[in-house]
Amino acid sequence: MLMRKVLATLAMCVIGLGAYAQPKGFSAVKNLSGFQQSLSKSSAAVQTIQSDFNQVKNLSLLADKIKSKGKFYFKKEDKVRIEYTTPFTYLLVMNAGQILVKDEQKTNKVNTKNSKTMQSVNRIMVDCMRGTVLSNPDFKTTVYENGQSYLLSMAPATEGMKKMFKQIDVYMNKSSYDVHRLSMVEQGGDYTDMDFTNAKHNLPLNDALFKVK
Repeated sequence: MLMRKVLATLAMCVIGLGAYAQPKGFSAVKNLSGFQQSLSKSSAAVQTIQSDFNQVKNLSLLADKIKSKGKFYFKKEDKVRIEYTTPFTYLLVMNAGQILVKDEQKTNKVNTKNSKTMQSVNRIMVDCMRGTVLSNPDFKTTVYENGQSYLLSMAPATEGMKKMFKQIDVYMNKSSYDVHRLSMVEQGGDYTDMDFTNAKHNLPLNDALFKVK
């Protein structure tokens, strides 16, 4: 049950595209090595990220979409905090292989070292923030671009990921390489979009934000 809640939260961290179809309005990046170098250089200069997010989740069983908002924090190398504030309070913290999930009723902790699936889920979020998403062996990633954005279209490559996700799309601003949208489609057809705004880099973030004990 707890794993389902964590996966649901990460799915809430994200309409997807067909795995191999070129998305409308985008073209394939011709100089992939150049993109990788620029992404690595930009990511190396960012130690922390703080931003707001707005999320829309579509469930096939519900007529209305579920809308929520909150705060997102990232601190190198692998600290992530996703804090939902409206219309409910919910907290997900990832730190050094440990995951904390806290809702209005209870708190749960997970050690991802005990689950390969949870390791992969943890890595998805961290890779997106520190620019190492292209090296994730659980996905085959194709990079596209238009005038304003890069799109990293991730198709699951392992059986574990194929069971959970149909497609994950990461949208990055061309000017800053910030992730401004994270989209995920689950195998059942439910999908979620998470849009990041007001991103601030390298502000001091107290380690207490990422406490999982």
